[in-house]
Amino acid sequence: MSERLADLAIRECVELHEFFRAWLSPHNGSKLDPARFERALDPGFRLVGPDGGVRDRAAIVGWLHDLKEGRGADFRMEVSDFRAVWQEGDAILLEYVETQYLQGKTTQRQSTALLKRAPEAPAGMTPLGIVWLHLQETWLQAAD
Repeated sequence: MSERLADLAIRECVELHEFFRAWLSPHNGSKLDPARFERALDPGFRLVGPDGGVRDRAAIVGWLHDLKEGRGADFRMEVSDFRAVWQEGDAILLEYVETQYLQGKTTQRQSTALLKRAPEAPAGMTPLGIVWLHLQETWLQAAD
């Protein structure tokens, strides 16, 4: 029996953020394959950041490569409070809270992600057969 789309999308979100935490932490990223996040982002992927800036897939992939192992040793990232807002066919809109801890500061974002199954992707191209189409982040409090 195939996994429910909501469960699969939540699992993808958790696993990708765990990857980002390791990728951005000193002495961890060198062991990781950047294909993990590159393949998870649809070619048309867009991120609207909490500051309102819009970045396409190429900008996000480049930024992540530039920032590899670039956060402090105390960096942590968690995702929680998942809620499937909408689902139709192989697409789902997922809300969650992302919390980051860095240099004694905590920031939180309310995130809304549009994801879809990617059955057309060759086996192994996306770890869970899910791709990210769009991500909107909004500060839950003012950034320090």
